[in-house]
Parts: sequence; C-alpha cells; structure tokens
Amino acid sequence: MSGCYDMRFFFPDGYMDDLLYNNNPVSYIEGMSYDHPYVEMYRQRKIIICVGQGAWEHPMIEDTARIKELFGYKDIHAWIDFWGQDVAHDWPWWKKQMVYYLEYMC
Repeated sequence: MSGCYDMRFFFPDGYMDDLLYNNNPVSYIEGMSYDHPYVEMYRQRKIIICVGQGAWEHPMIEDTARIKELFGYKDIHAWIDFWGQDVAHDWPWWKKQMVYYLEYMC
C-alpha cells in the first residue's frame, strides 16, 4: 500500500550496489529474465498493489505505474489499484485499504 518500489529515490547521483539492487523491486524485477524461476513463482501468487493519488503519494504513483509495466512485460498477473485523488499517503487510508483488500487475500 503506497509503496516506494524504487529505492534510488533515496540515493542521489545514480548510486547502486548489490545490496540496494537486491532490495529495489523496480531494478530487481526489471533485471530478471522472462524465464527466471522467481518470475514463474510470482506468476503463481496473488499480488495486490495499491496507491492513492492524493497528498504525499509522489513518487509512489510513478513507482506503482512502473511495477505495473514491468509485471506486464513478465506476464506477472497482479491487481494494481490506483485509488482516487482524495486518497493520501497516511494511516487512515492504509487502514481502509487493508480492510478492503483482506477479503481478497484469503
């Protein structure tokens, strides 16, 4: 929920090392081959990613859109859900989102 999936946001000047790469979903998914065993594993899982489009959601909106694009390239099926302009990056919305998605996670 409202995740930052590209850690380069926190590291200026293009910094990247193995630790950052392996914990940076945008880079890691992008770098995996289509037939990578983890990609197949992801295809077999339920994945739900949501983000609001209101206050404090930048760069989460862009990261979520990029993850959606990368999943599409790898045929990883996921529910990528963009909530409205009124949905802020804040605890009250995360609580609403958690309650909403729990029934789909079981």
